[in-house]
Amino acid sequence: MKKYEQVAQTLSEQIAGGIYKMGDRLPSVRHLSGQLGVSISTVQEAYLLLEQRGLT
Repeated sequence: MKKYEQVAQTLSEQIAGGIYKMGDRLPSVRHLSGQLGVSISTVQEAYLLLEQRGLT
């Protein structure tokens, strides 16, 4: 699994678990990048994947 897919999976689980609810904002790209220790582009790819899956 690619790094951006792992990030997207983590966020999907948090959404499913109720950490983020409908209408909530997800963490900023820079914040999440620093929090997870991944590049900004990795987070951007993860957010794009979530958007394609209809989760954002």
